[in-house]
Amino acid sequence: MRRILASALVICASLPLFCIASPGDEARQRAIATFDQKDGAKIVIDPLVVEGEWEKAPFDPLPFTYTFDEIREKWPHLMRGLKIAFPSAEYLRERYTRFPDLMRQLGYQDADWEMHSLNVLEVWQAFFRGDFRKARDLGIRYGGYAEVPGVFAQLMQAMYLTRTDSAKQMLLQDAIDRIQAYAQAQPFLPGEEEFHKDYVIFRLGFAYAVGRLAEDVPVPVMLANGYAPMVINAANEAMAVDPDHALSLALNAAFDANVIRRVGKAAGRMTFNAQPVNAGEIFGRAVELAGDMAIVRYEYANSLLYMEQTKETDEAIRQLEAAVASEPSYSMEALDRLYAQKRLQEVQALQASGSSFRSFDRARRKHMERSGDNLYCVLLPPFQI
Repeated sequence: MRRILASALVICASLPLFCIASPGDEARQRAIATFDQKDGAKIVIDPLVVEGEWEKAPFDPLPFTYTFDEIREKWPHLMRGLKIAFPSAEYLRERYTRFPDLMRQLGYQDADWEMHSLNVLEVWQAFFRGDFRKARDLGIRYGGYAEVPGVFAQLMQAMYLTRTDSAKQMLLQDAIDRIQAYAQAQPFLPGEEEFHKDYVIFRLGFAYAVGRLAEDVPVPVMLANGYAPMVINAANEAMAVDPDHALSLALNAAFDANVIRRVGKAAGRMTFNAQPVNAGEIFGRAVELAGDMAIVRYEYANSLLYMEQTKETDEAIRQLEAAVASEPSYSMEALDRLYAQKRLQEVQALQASGSSFRSFDRARRKHMERSGDNLYCVLLPPFQI
């Protein structure tokens, strides 16, 4: 026995120190793992769809075409919802040197931080004006923080500009895959205050992409693929780090309401702790923080319908009218408003028909299944019963 113990000690002593994970390393691995999807849960991607021609945004890009100096000046207003830090040379230098795996992903692997900053701004410039394909392609080409506006460009394209539900799902899945790769290279922890904005935006982007993927799939698919815990965990973590982040608040409450819409109040509360009162209170806070953003208003309107059905149709219409009256500052807000216009027509038609919201929602999902249409696409007409 003594010989066995002695041999074991020799073997342990000969192991390199880097094989013994520190508590910090273990925490980072757990953080990375929260971005993982279940085996078999990923949408199969057709490269011809993702890399094929993308639809153009249906608005004049000129009002949203900003110079780099204008972007720098307008940044606090442009980011009042997303709350992403300005990609200055100093900001990027700190992150690229802190996370060398991220540096190795850059298209230009040098220490010209000013040029890296200009590269990221070029992608934001394309995103703001609505040139989503250029933003996505440049983001991949430059790498690093240029991927952030590139991924958001793809999310906007998927949600609002793809005409089929299958294409929407593929673009969302491809964006999720890239967010996961980014998480591997830059494993933030919630306790690292200097990276709070970075942490929140990654969690928000991931929760938004998976949430949109899960929004209208059959409930058994949502459960089998583990979509609900992925969205809930990411949204809750983002809120815990920044409780005053309007879009994190709206996303969190909207998912609670969507769970209630699909499985009912009792099952939603028991299975996912989805609470109608939580959704209402959280949206009230989101409206206080960013009530001039169309997405906050239309998500609030949808949540009212999901939770309270036609009892809250009048208030839902008021929220949608406020969304339509909002003044967009850039492409994402313009698309949010266009969708709010479309949704307003759907809800007004629902009210005029006298039908229940449940029957309307069921008919809408069946239409999507039969036609393959992406009814969130602003290029398609509203669904009316």
